[in-house]
Amino acid sequence: MKQRGNVKPEDFVGVYKDIAEIIGVDATIALHNVFQGQQITLPKKLYTHEYILSQVEGNANVRDTASRFGYTERRLRQIIKDNRC
Repeated sequence: MKQRGNVKPEDFVGVYKDIAEIIGVDATIALHNVFQGQQITLPKKLYTHEYILSQVEGNANVRDTASRFGYTERRLRQIIKDNRC
C-alpha cells in the first residue's frame, strides 16, 4: 500500500485529481491500488430496483420518488407493475 505523505489533490494527474477532490487523497490512492490499469464505466443508475421499490412503499408519491432517483414516472410505474407479478 502506498503512503499518503504530504500528497494533495493537485499532485495527481488528470481524472485522479478530480477524484481526489471529491473523495479525498487516501480513498483515491486506495482506488488506484485496486483498479489501476482498468477502464471503469459507472452506470447512470446507482440503486437496485428493490431499493427503489422499498422507497416507493415508504413514500406513496410515485412522482417524487421517480424524480429523486432519475426515473420517469411511467418507467417507475412499469417497474412496480413488473415486480407485482
